[in-house]
Amino acid sequence: MTKCLILGVDQPVAQLVAKQLTEMTVIGFSEMDKTADFHGDARKAATYLDVISGVDVIYSDFTGMDVDWKLEAVFTALRQKQQQVRTVMRSVAGIDEEVTDTLTYPGVADVDEFLKQQRYGIKIVDETEMPYTVLRPIIDDQNGEGEVQLINEGQPVPDKPVTEAAFARVVADELQNGTHINQSIAVVGK
Repeated sequence: MTKCLILGVDQPVAQLVAKQLTEMTVIGFSEMDKTADFHGDARKAATYLDVISGVDVIYSDFTGMDVDWKLEAVFTALRQKQQQVRTVMRSVAGIDEEVTDTLTYPGVADVDEFLKQQRYGIKIVDETEMPYTVLRPIIDDQNGEGEVQLINEGQPVPDKPVTEAAFARVVADELQNGTHINQSIAVVGK
């Protein structure tokens, strides 16, 4: 059975994704929740050495600041173990000014630094030479759409948010089917 590691398993989207992966063995990593399968300092490679053992696919639901440090630590551990995985990374729409309106990022005080860290996190994933998918949603659980459209990198992205549940369905599908390998896809409402 495919083994999936969910990074940031304590996040709402990650919890929704985990419930949908019934055909996979799911293990979770959390920085804060000590009841998760694994927990610790997400910015240190040594934290992941036991966590990644036997993992086939990783979903990163790390949100907020320092995503670049956290992903660098994960991939340093993978290199040390000489292990190949497929990665699905949650980022955000707006990293390349592709959104047709101005976005806000709740809880983020320094948007420029946040977007820079998101870009660098994507670069880290891209340069591993392992299969990956970057999903760049606009999420608004109160006003978001239940139906999604996927938009390729480089195309204009409308400011049409999706719900957490709708985005989680896209993530689960990508983890199970790997339809968008080595692509960066915006996930917005129809």
